[in-house]
Amino acid sequence: MVISLKKAILPFLLIVCTVVTLVLLAYKLTVRRKGPAALLGGAVHTMSIPPGPQTKAADFDSSRFERPSSQPALENKYTFVLFDKSRTNEPFSLSGFQTPEDVILAFFGILRDAANMAGYSGGCGTIGWSKLPYPYAYELLSADRQKNMPLKQFEDSFRGIGHITLLKLYPAFLPPGTPENVRYHMVEAEVITGAPSGDPAGFGSGGHFAYFYGIVTTGRDKKDGWKIITIDYFPEDFLCAPLHGWAYESQTLVPIVYQNWYHLIDRVDKTEQKGNMISVYASGGEKQYRFDFVRITNGTDVLLHEMVSKNGKWVETDLLKDEDQVLKLSIWNPNLKQSLS
Repeated sequence: MVISLKKAILPFLLIVCTVVTLVLLAYKLTVRRKGPAALLGGAVHTMSIPPGPQTKAADFDSSRFERPSSQPALENKYTFVLFDKSRTNEPFSLSGFQTPEDVILAFFGILRDAANMAGYSGGCGTIGWSKLPYPYAYELLSADRQKNMPLKQFEDSFRGIGHITLLKLYPAFLPPGTPENVRYHMVEAEVITGAPSGDPAGFGSGGHFAYFYGIVTTGRDKKDGWKIITIDYFPEDFLCAPLHGWAYESQTLVPIVYQNWYHLIDRVDKTEQKGNMISVYASGGEKQYRFDFVRITNGTDVLLHEMVSKNGKWVETDLLKDEDQVLKLSIWNPNLKQSLS
């Protein structure tokens, strides 16, 4: 009887092990095919910086990189209520935006009143208008974007997000030959999130702040005006730059790349800062250069534009070699090559 029982159990265990192995293999293959994870209505990517000289924390104020700033939210006239037909007699239209900046502001203005915190800690009741604003923000995506990201996936990309604040919005590098109906903008967003309910490593039940920056691609349709084509984010790290900084500091990056590596400039002439924008001026031979950076919340200076002076005017150019495009936030950044499918 014992022998018969063993003979019956062994085949069963083999079948179970085989099924489990196939399921795990299928899961891994599926995850690989999906590419970047969906987050905040866009795709989140991993940032990598090419190897270079390491600077010591003592070389600059490392505290700048280790805590969020107290900067105010970007002024935004758009809110969810302005578009909600049930709450206003003359709601704003979700189409016909005349500028790419306006459709981006409307997108984040609507999402500011949204929350998807079911199953996550944080808050003491309903937050904002809960999930009601998501379909409105979704309408600001282009038709092609909606085909690739159904509404359910769009809403799920905000799981655990209780509040979103748009902090920065600036034009990004426009590669030569870009169609007139396509534009790129740098954005930075602050979110309030929470750990999954019951998570022992959730650091308490309160909310937590997280920061993301990236590129929003917009397109203009003759009928519908400007719409959002894609959004690509990088999560901000507060522990990397203080100890491994070189590409995170504008006044370090410019001489290392454009003087030591490329031999384009002979010296840095001056640095000017106006709010979040930092411009580094340099000279090389008979040419004058300007490199524009935006300082994000974690203290990192992000390169946005390379300019050269021609006939007394600053003209945008692209000086970075292909292998160094990672140093500038643009659609040519190799870390953004993957698209969300």
